[in-house]
Amino acid sequence: MICPKCGKETEKGYLFSSKDGALSFANEVPGALENAKKAEGFVKLTGPKVGGRTSMEACRCDACRMIIISYREEAAKI
Repeated sequence: MICPKCGKETEKGYLFSSKDGALSFANEVPGALENAKKAEGFVKLTGPKVGGRTSMEACRCDACRMIIISYREEAAKI
């Protein structure tokens, strides 16, 4: 994949959680006592994975220090 910022080739790999939690995206990180699903801009990227790390394919641009991910519609249904 070509980096959309600098146009250089990216390196394929995986974005993964450090614990067994799911990966999500929002405009801001919600507080520990807040319901994350109510955060503005919330998108579920993966569901939780018991007994293993949650992961998804990603590309990394070393020059721009960017991670590029593509999430699937199935993740929102988990």
